[in-house]
Amino acid sequence: MRKAIIGLAVAAVALTACKTQSTQKPPEAEIKKGYLVYKNNCSACHWETVSPEKMRKLRQYVREHGRPPFGAPPMSEVSARVKKFYPTEEEFVAFVKDYITNPSREKGVCLPRAYKIFGVMPAVGKNMSDEAKEAVAKWLYYRFDMTWEEFMKKHPH
Repeated sequence: MRKAIIGLAVAAVALTACKTQSTQKPPEAEIKKGYLVYKNNCSACHWETVSPEKMRKLRQYVREHGRPPFGAPPMSEVSARVKKFYPTEEEFVAFVKDYITNPSREKGVCLPRAYKIFGVMPAVGKNMSDEAKEAVAKWLYYRFDMTWEEFMKKHPH
């Protein structure tokens, strides 16, 4: 009986270690690759991040001119919004890879106002390798750590 209990305890520790390992941040080289994919494929439309002060000025600009001076929401906002619906790395990465390849309003998670201002993004992922899509999705997941609620407190719409 004692051996069975020890065996179960060892198995539980091993399973916990495996689970913890799978949620660890990827190597820095992978994150850097994701950033390069972002710079080469996403940054023309998506700014990386915008300070709360600049966001307030941009909202005023949009009220006066109708469109912001960039083509899509900042990546910090995208990350927080996607994490609201796909909180684990696995879910998040799968969603991003699919969405950038086959974007649609139906499967998107943007606020209605974002669609009104920006529309649906082009299918930039169709021209990217699976490895590049994976890298940019992981970069997006790990680069920003705010939840949607934290983001909205800091950047109210």
